Amino acid sequence: MNYTKASILFTVIYFSLRSSGSCDDIKRCFLTEIESCSTENSPGSGVDFQTTVGYWNDNFIHDDIFGEDISEGGDDYVTASFWFQLGFEKTRRWLLFDVYHNILTNKSQAYRTDLLTCRFSIEGESRFGIYQGGIGVIANGDYGGEKLQNTYHRITGARRLDLGYVSRRETGLVIYTRIEPVLRKYESFVVKGYAANSYRSGVGPSNVRAGLEAAASPKKVQNGCIFHLRARGGFIGYYLKDKYLSPLFDRGFTWSTMVSMGRIDRWNGSFWVTGNQYGRNNPHFGISWTFGWNGTRMGDLSDITYP
Repeated sequence: MNYTKASILFTVIYFSLRSSGSCDDIKRCFLTEIESCSTENSPGSGVDFQTTVGYWNDNFIHDDIFGEDISEGGDDYVTASFWFQLGFEKTRRWLLFDVYHNILTNKSQAYRTDLLTCRFSIEGESRFGIYQGGIGVIANGDYGGEKLQNTYHRITGARRLDLGYVSRRETGLVIYTRIEPVLRKYESFVVKGYAANSYRSGVGPSNVRAGLEAAASPKKVQNGCIFHLRARGGFIGYYLKDKYLSPLFDRGFTWSTMVSMGRIDRWNGSFWVTGNQYGRNNPHFGISWTFGWNGTRMGDLSDITYP
């Protein structure tokens, strides 16, 4: 499959559904959203906002507690990731600012690099389902990943991993599109499709994803608490990989589950497990925490299936 052609086709389809196909309409949409959030940026004026911090790792829980077969992945390739999100909501549309720090290692060839990504996007709902589109920048190099990884290894008693960083440092552009059409809905249970494309120029692996997701989300539980369960499965494929990234990313069937719970309009936490998230057959375990000022956006698997 030619993933470059597929990504271009998917992006064209996405923007065709999102607007009438006019670039001026797309530009007007982004400018309108930015203006609305800059002029009304407090809960009292009608804009809700929330912050999220997240972390995932292929070696999330130390084997002294659960045993090596359950707790550990390969501790290689995409070995750990950190995520920060700031979101503003207005009239059922979210303006999202995401920062991702991904620590990449290749034990067999003895090198490492970090990916640092900043992305701005708009997420909304239509009668077809959820849509999202955004743009950002990505860079690779030494961004403290080795120190973070070995600090974690020291705390958990794992072996120190000393790998040299690749000499090349690059920056590039990220273009991200996503759609999740609703296929079946019954009260608080929904089945939907998902398709996403993340295209990066100059640095970092681009990828396409597609599959199905089932979600159960009772709106209210006792004492104002909420509970949300998601599960998805589908295909992932990485393309435009350079010689350093090519051994770290691949393709194939991927699956993920996420449990979220919290108090309505205040906070929520999520825990998830993924399989083959980056095409290298490693499991990943993650956790995130969201604190909001009237924000109601729950944890989403599309946020963490990245870079």
